[in-house]
Amino acid sequence: MKKSLRFSFTDIFIFKPFLKKHQTTVYRFCYLLVNDPSIAEEITGKVFVTIYQKGNIRKIDSFLLYQQLIGCLEEFFLTKRGKIRSRMQAVQGDSSLMNNAVCLLSTEDRIILGLAHVCSLPIEVISSLLDVPKQEVKKSLYQSREFLTDFLNEKRIREQLPLLS
Repeated sequence: MKKSLRFSFTDIFIFKPFLKKHQTTVYRFCYLLVNDPSIAEEITGKVFVTIYQKGNIRKIDSFLLYQQLIGCLEEFFLTKRGKIRSRMQAVQGDSSLMNNAVCLLSTEDRIILGLAHVCSLPIEVISSLLDVPKQEVKKSLYQSREFLTDFLNEKRIREQLPLLS
């Protein structure tokens, strides 16, 4: 075998099942944050390519995956903020009511909400990943849920009331 190959076949066989297991969750999480399928796919791809390029395939676990995901998202938001805003505005009419409501939350609240509900991570893990106190995570989740409930209830009430002409 050539020495120029960076990974062994064993690494590839370890990485493929890891990719299949986590790909959908990572994509759904990204989609929750950006509300655009193509941007979500781009970020998802970057996360797994970065993990693969770092070469720690045998040491990767869910915690390291989510650390890498958050790092890629932060980098992506910093470098492509204008692109994300314009695309989010362009797809506002095409996306679901819930996605529109979630996009009104702050980025940090969306990240916490996504880690809790899309990735099914416990509060302790989210707190550790984001380096914030558990109480802040709980507060963010509570406020986000309250906001989303109020938003959806208000929307339903508006749809039920006939327009006055």
